[in-house]
Amino acid sequence: MDTLQEVLHAYSIRPFYIEKQTERLYMVQDYNQQYALKHSRLTEETIVMWEQVYKLAYEEYLFPILPVYLTKQGKLYEKKGELIYYVTPWKESRETELDQSTIDKIFQSFGLIHMKTKRRHLVEIQQFKQAFQQYKQHCLTLQQQLLTFVEEYEQHRFMSPFELLVCTQFKDVNYSLNETIRRIDQLLDEQEETWYYSLCHKNIKTSHTLVDQGQLYFINWENAGFDYPVFDLVAFFQEETKHYDTPTIMLLRGFDKYMNENELTKKELYLLVIQLLDPQAYLSCVKNHKQANTSMLKQIIHLQHTFRRILFGLHLSAHVEKTYDTIDLDDLDDLDDLDETD
Repeated sequence: MDTLQEVLHAYSIRPFYIEKQTERLYMVQDYNQQYALKHSRLTEETIVMWEQVYKLAYEEYLFPILPVYLTKQGKLYEKKGELIYYVTPWKESRETELDQSTIDKIFQSFGLIHMKTKRRHLVEIQQFKQAFQQYKQHCLTLQQQLLTFVEEYEQHRFMSPFELLVCTQFKDVNYSLNETIRRIDQLLDEQEETWYYSLCHKNIKTSHTLVDQGQLYFINWENAGFDYPVFDLVAFFQEETKHYDTPTIMLLRGFDKYMNENELTKKELYLLVIQLLDPQAYLSCVKNHKQANTSMLKQIIHLQHTFRRILFGLHLSAHVEKTYDTIDLDDLDDLDDLDETD
């Protein structure tokens, strides 16, 4: 507790009450207001990017990024030995309810951050295509492996609950693999070498969001970095779609709000769908079934989580197909030119 007192002194905060909330989070009360004191996992290597987040938040007016207080020395953090601490405003609402309004705020806010921090990035087309051609072959291999497992299970007179579940889910998982291959082919048809990086949270989930007086904030930017914005979307979708009561329709509507803020290109949409349909986790669960050291119940729970994520990926792919995967006006002009040539 003496260390915490020293850290707070660097902020000119004189606490009369400190309450431990989690292993690394403390609520601090002085005579005027409440603060959140975070014992971070930041290191000398990651602190530079973390500071960049708040520089961008200030320069680009990124209000959804919860601000941090400055020390008396004008620093964003205080270091004690090898430990790094920082202080933010304390927001009473610590849990985010996933109703439609909140989901919309999450997607709108991240769309805003991605759009305002967007940077042009060039890829080497041949290397890019080679990587996805290899991934396509990998998916074809996984598809054959899945079929082999199902055929083996069907030879059993009495299937285990896990094996029965895999056989029941085979049709949907096999369809998702076909959809992945189709989306990879669409991505490979894209010749444009220009992609975009944006500031990404890289650990987005509802426990890292707060809603206070109608304003939504994202907290815990300790893993942040610049990357393809779809990876933030993938992380959030995968975290929120593993449960039986996934609010699929609300999430799809929220995605439309994101697109209003930061419209993804076709190739970015294809990459998003491919990532969400990634079959590796599901096939790994099936492959490891016989050698697993966990109970049958835990194996089934893990299988169900990965399956639900794949199902959501199929829902999103269909939504993209219906809403965004349309013919460009330039494509129509090209067709007119062909007609005139004929």
